[in-house]
Order: sequence, then C-alpha cells, then structure tokens
Amino acid sequence: MDTQQLNIRKAAAAVAAVCMAGLLLGGCAGDQFNHPGPPHPGAANPWSMGGFSDPGPNYPPTGH
Repeated sequence: MDTQQLNIRKAAAAVAAVCMAGLLLGGCAGDQFNHPGPPHPGAANPWSMGGFSDPGPNYPPTGH
C-alpha cells in the first residue's frame, strides 16, 4: 500500500472511533434533558394554575 491509502485508512479509523465513543458516551446521559427544571425567575410558568404568585409544581416557591 502506498502512504496516501494508509493516511486515508488512519483518518477513517479515527473518525469511526470518535463516532463510536460518542455513541457509547451518549448512552450514559441521564434523562435530565427532558426535565431541566425551572428556567430563570422571570420566565413564564406553563404549570401555574393559580395566577401570578403560584409557582407551580416544578418551580421553587417565589415568596409571594
């Protein structure tokens, strides 16, 4: 084999290794992406049922 083919194979092997590592590490991620918690304090609360001062079930108390 000539040098160019070896370099291409090495590059392809490196790309494949990075892809496989990404897939394996992606399986270790928790489900916190679905429930990230409350946003910043001034954000709208889609879970609020009691008006402005009700923090809702997934939000910390607002103190109002």
